[in-house]
Amino acid sequence: MSEFMTIQTFSKRTGISKSALRYYESENLLHPIRSKNGYRLYSKDQIATVKLISSLRLAGVPIKDIRMYLKENKSVRQQMIKNWIKTLKEKHQLISVSLRFLESYQESGQVYLLERNAEKIVWFVAESNPGKFGNHFRQRKRELERLNIPINNGYLRYLSGKESIKAQIGFGVSDDVEIAGLSEIDSIEIMPPCLCIALPYTSPVTEIQKGYAQLMNYTMEHGLIPAGPIIEWYRGENFEDLDLLMPVTRISNMKGRS
Repeated sequence: MSEFMTIQTFSKRTGISKSALRYYESENLLHPIRSKNGYRLYSKDQIATVKLISSLRLAGVPIKDIRMYLKENKSVRQQMIKNWIKTLKEKHQLISVSLRFLESYQESGQVYLLERNAEKIVWFVAESNPGKFGNHFRQRKRELERLNIPINNGYLRYLSGKESIKAQIGFGVSDDVEIAGLSEIDSIEIMPPCLCIALPYTSPVTEIQKGYAQLMNYTMEHGLIPAGPIIEWYRGENFEDLDLLMPVTRISNMKGRS
């Protein structure tokens, strides 16, 4: 039995605590054998394995993923590592944005952080003077309502122009809604989940360029990198509530870590 080590010896050889070793065993990650007296015994081959487990845990990899990783072949393992790297980079971006927001936060400030879930949006193209898209919104809204398509949110995304503006008008709908019978649809988009900085806008909509400038200035002053264009976000029965949204990073599902 000299090639095997007790938990105390194994802990000293690896630098990993006995409590962690017991925990890895309870989670079916590490499998010591048992002596006749019931003591845990570890082999030299398990040194590399337990160091890998500990490293992945410190890197924030969930237990269930580590369990899967240990069972997979080299090709699958490489892909899993790529996925973890992607997730950690996104998490790093989220932390960076959150830190910059808190460092710049003032209680009198209007800008806030908003986590947006993915949403299916039906887009139409319209042209009008700045702040004069109300009729276009109402027309398209009535068209959706006639087809019994529930609307979650309204959006406007600038395309081009200064005096006469060309823009996309969008409506958030449920994922399972079938889009049929609508005229002049420009596109249907699944807007990805993202973290946004948001600015509530209550001034006359004809002066909305000032809100755009305020949000852009905030972005540049605090070193944030836009992940997409500014979007006008309308809510309420008559779309009376308006915020300007600037996506600053996209979000994957990083919840449920254990």
